[in-house]
Amino acid sequence: MSIPDGRVMEDRECDHCGYNLKGLPMGGKCPECGHSIRRKSIKTSGTMSDEAPTRFVKKLRFGFLLASGSLIVSLFASFLGLTGEYVQLLTSGVWAAGIYFITLPRPGRGSIRKDRVLDDDRLRFIIRVLNLIWPASALVDAVLKSFQATATGGPQAVVVVLTVLQSILAIAAWLSMIPTSVYLAELAYWSSNDHLAHRLRGAAWIMAVFGTIVAVMTGLGLLMGSKTLLFIAIFPGILVFLTIAVYNFTVIQMTGVMNWVINHQKLAAGSFERMEERRKREEQYRGRIVDDTPCDYCGFNLIGLEQSGKCPECGTLFTFANAHTIRDPATTPSYHDNSDLEVDESGESKGVYFNDQLQANGKPKVGGVPYVPQTEVPDEGDIPLSMPEDDEDVGEASEFSGDDENDDDGIKSIS
Repeated sequence: MSIPDGRVMEDRECDHCGYNLKGLPMGGKCPECGHSIRRKSIKTSGTMSDEAPTRFVKKLRFGFLLASGSLIVSLFASFLGLTGEYVQLLTSGVWAAGIYFITLPRPGRGSIRKDRVLDDDRLRFIIRVLNLIWPASALVDAVLKSFQATATGGPQAVVVVLTVLQSILAIAAWLSMIPTSVYLAELAYWSSNDHLAHRLRGAAWIMAVFGTIVAVMTGLGLLMGSKTLLFIAIFPGILVFLTIAVYNFTVIQMTGVMNWVINHQKLAAGSFERMEERRKREEQYRGRIVDDTPCDYCGFNLIGLEQSGKCPECGTLFTFANAHTIRDPATTPSYHDNSDLEVDESGESKGVYFNDQLQANGKPKVGGVPYVPQTEVPDEGDIPLSMPEDDEDVGEASEFSGDDENDDDGIKSIS
């Protein structure tokens, strides 16, 4: 839906530099950075492509790149056997940095559709703090292993404290994946990718329910020394493991989603310029070929030539038709004037106007010639309402179907 006067009517920042575009013509250029002003609807559509500035989406993409890089490096490190504490500290730190960019507050609050998850500052703060537990856990694990690597094994009390702390941090880091999945799912909904959003919400639900079951059964099995509980915990544990794999793969896919949103916004920003260029060509080459059209034989550009003729380069005949003229609904009035059609009440036939004799609003052209039948269609009388229902009627009808066409009584009896 276009803005009526073709200008930005509300406080709105530039997609690239943040300059306030209020009052500037829609489809023009930002006076600060020179980028095209993207056309937006008057009423928010609730989608990232329409509501989020491009520079904000780029920050989200950078965050997903960091998180994806962390997951990929961790995967390759585990395959290569590089599971040292320094690798874990590096990848967990990069993951936390990626989550920081992913949970940046949305710009334009108050003018875009509110989201109870994405616009919850307390939830964003909790997610950031919980994801900082990953590098904290890796740091405690590195310190603990350094103590264990010494000849004396370090002070026993310190080792016990670090072991308990590392276990608590590992559980807290696991729990951080649940609200993070919910937040990422809302980002996927905002970017119009419902498939990834459903997958992330399902991952959050499985990790919350089955992850808790695995943790409780494993803890009870270790405390009670029950091998049965430990064995049963394997089955939900497999489901949780597969869910984590799907969760990690979905985070990597979200990087591509952000890239798609950026490309879509670039196309939307350049659409007005392309329409203006097309209109200028139509004015310049009125009634002629307005697009770059190569000759089928030699490739000569036929722009500006008549619709049909010979190629000036090779002499090959060509015939092309221009595309329909591009109209801007915000500035171009309707073809129809919404006036009532003229009705002749005299009862006389004024003839029929065919399409080539009518204007766009349905009225006859000036000098239009109507078609008037020259001969009168004779009235043959009443038309039978039904056919005979039995053989007797058919026989009676056949008696009057001879050559005598003037037998009025027979025709009446049939009817």
